[in-house]
Amino acid sequence: MRRLLLSLLLAMTAPAHAAWLHLCPQAAVPAAAPARPPYADTVDADGKRLRWQPADQPAPAGCSGIALPPGVRVETLFPLAPGEEVERTILLHGREREGRFAVSEHVLPSSRQGRPKPASMPLRANLLERMQARAFGVEERVRIELDGGRLRIACDAGTRPAGVLLGGPWFLPRARLRLASAYAGDAGFTLQAADAAQAERGTAIGLGALPTRGAGAAPLRLALPQSLDPANWRHFVLQCPAQAASLTISSLAIEPDPAPGARPAARATWVWQASDWREHGPRLLDWAAAHAVRDLFITVPFKNEAVREPAALAAFIRAAGKRGIRVLSVDGDPHMVLPERQAALARMAHAYAAYNAGVEPAARLAGLQFDVEPYLLPEYGAGKVDWDARYLAMARTLRAAAGSLHLELVVPFWWDGRTALLDGLAPLVDALAVMDYRTDPSQILEFAVPFLDWGARHRKQVRIALEAGEIAPETQRRYVRAAAGEPGQLLRLRLDGQQVLVLLREALPAGDTAGAELFRLQSTREIDGSATTFHQDKPALLRLLPGLEADFSAWDNAFGGMALHEYR
Repeated sequence: MRRLLLSLLLAMTAPAHAAWLHLCPQAAVPAAAPARPPYADTVDADGKRLRWQPADQPAPAGCSGIALPPGVRVETLFPLAPGEEVERTILLHGREREGRFAVSEHVLPSSRQGRPKPASMPLRANLLERMQARAFGVEERVRIELDGGRLRIACDAGTRPAGVLLGGPWFLPRARLRLASAYAGDAGFTLQAADAAQAERGTAIGLGALPTRGAGAAPLRLALPQSLDPANWRHFVLQCPAQAASLTISSLAIEPDPAPGARPAARATWVWQASDWREHGPRLLDWAAAHAVRDLFITVPFKNEAVREPAALAAFIRAAGKRGIRVLSVDGDPHMVLPERQAALARMAHAYAAYNAGVEPAARLAGLQFDVEPYLLPEYGAGKVDWDARYLAMARTLRAAAGSLHLELVVPFWWDGRTALLDGLAPLVDALAVMDYRTDPSQILEFAVPFLDWGARHRKQVRIALEAGEIAPETQRRYVRAAAGEPGQLLRLRLDGQQVLVLLREALPAGDTAGAELFRLQSTREIDGSATTFHQDKPALLRLLPGLEADFSAWDNAFGGMALHEYR
């Protein structure tokens, strides 16, 4: 949750110029010799720690070295994973730290066009803009025109079934949905839907009739039946009446269909400072009750691998329970994913279980949450380490140690495509909290859907988390491959199966690259965080929440409520 920057910079004593770049095992670096920036840590194929370091001398024994172009001044080093490919463009996000550009994120855009995978049908978007329309009927009495997201259909009179099949590269979300149609035209048309089984039989499920409507009328909304297989949706069917008729559909969209009268799921927030509940507990609970927060994730201090001050924790949980507020612990450190940390992690979870076993039910923690973000480690993505396997191993450690305690993990929204990882987590956790850190409602909904579908498929709870804390502005640097004769400000170097980006303080003249790939700085752009956090407009967050909660309630038992980070 808490924004951590992968800083590669510790001091300001680097040599003015560097003639060599060394790659050394960290065990070979004398402990008494402080690292001189710029340097970058990575790992080899076996997970052993390595360090990139510029120098003015050839590599010492035990290290590898590569000559740099004459006179270069290195600003920053940023390692890439051995298998990462660079086409033409490199995007680096970061900010100035101690006179250097510290990289926090990188993107390597690709122009390769692969075969598009089926995707979840977008919500509240005009599906006609991407649909294919095909007329059917043995009497050939249907004429259609689909252009610019508008469908025109004209049907001649006839006695045999006829109409239009509307398909697209999607599957349906696993939620209660309705189909919204904005149209104008004659009466008698009906809308239907078919999944793979119905399509094979040549049948469809009726949704409802389209009564006569004039242009500009409000959309007609028809519920999609629960019997429709969402994973195998095939098409919508627009069936003609027996009499001659015409219709123009200007928009066709699916929407969440909220459960009427359902109580909103619990809102939650994080309490990172233990002093907030230990020393100001009544004030914290007053605030939570006033803001409809019914779940608190609190930091619990430890001493000698046991909960410190268990009586104080028990008293706070009892006081919270009397006000309808549940208390869960939260811990988070990216190092928790490392194999050497598993024993200590198990002891922590055992300590929570021991606390719960030693107090009455009213004083027990409602669960454990772990916010472990391995991608914040400097060595993440390097070597041949299977980080997803490490994350699953960590989850197994926690599950075994936590016993029957509710176990929840915090994950970023951009893990939505990691199907094997998420499915591997399903038998190990009771819930996920998804860091859906965006402020645009359509993006929040889009990024939440894959996880809510995961929750519906596996019968797990999913919280959707939004950010309200301050996020420092960042700069995006765009580098493009230098053309022949162009100077550049970034080198891509390879050594011993590793690769690293070398950001330069001054442009390197063309022809002086010493065999390295040269990229030039094309542009810089400031990113102020307004697309990510509600920090500057928390009232906008409050206005948005009821609509999001209503939409997400369409996922029945999967939606576990909204979680607000740094909301207090």
